[in-house]
Amino acid sequence: RTFSVSASEVDKFSKLSPTWWDPDSNPLVKMNPARIARMRNVIEKHYCMHHRHNSADEPIFHGLKALDVGCGGGLLSESLARLGADVTAIDPSREIAEIAQQHAMRDERTSKINYRGGMSVEELLKEIMSTHCDGDFNEANNEHLFDMVCILEVIEHTTDPNGLLAAASSLLKKPTETSPGKTAKSYILAILGAEYVTGMLPIGTHDWNNFFSPQDVESMVHAHNLVQIDVCGMVLNPSGMVLKPFAAPRIEWDLSERDTDVNWIGSYSFAK
Repeated sequence: RTFSVSASEVDKFSKLSPTWWDPDSNPLVKMNPARIARMRNVIEKHYCMHHRHNSADEPIFHGLKALDVGCGGGLLSESLARLGADVTAIDPSREIAEIAQQHAMRDERTSKINYRGGMSVEELLKEIMSTHCDGDFNEANNEHLFDMVCILEVIEHTTDPNGLLAAASSLLKKPTETSPGKTAKSYILAILGAEYVTGMLPIGTHDWNNFFSPQDVESMVHAHNLVQIDVCGMVLNPSGMVLKPFAAPRIEWDLSERDTDVNWIGSYSFAK
């Protein structure tokens, strides 16, 4: 059983796997720098500054365990690995995960990403729970959980968004008790809702009726004791567009604090 996974969506995106890293075919290639920049800013502000100070020669995410849910061809996974994170990447499509693994082997910094094809977040939760946690997740089991869980361009493609978020939040490390004068670690759930209407993807890849606004997601994660700590829009940069005859437009993305109408990225942490 694959829980919230939609078989038709898996098939749809599996067909895109050969061109996953092609910027002329996949708008996420150009969107990735903007979304990783925002994630880096949030992690540094809400986690690293409270948790520890990296030495000058350590990547900013060094020592953090990251889970990339619905990793696709590995765009985000590779970025997180290059920033020092210990990355586990899951996708219900075995085909896409294989493409991601092959691409990651080109760089020593990304070659150790743990790709798990044919795996849903609910199945990973069940596996970790039964193997390491005796059916109960609490602070004592944090070593088996993740400092950051990323769900980017995923919830609009599932059959059960609430179930997906419930499983993802369960895989996030639980808040720890602190001594006086210290701040609790802030574990981060990053979510991106995206329609990226650019005309680059095949018609039917996204359904506007399945789009979730930041307000929708904030309401859903509240049920899992999570609160929104950051939300930011991503918009097309007209000056960065390159138009070529008979070719899809080459695009650039900017972050926008005000415009979350179409593409946005949000971060959530356990309520204190």
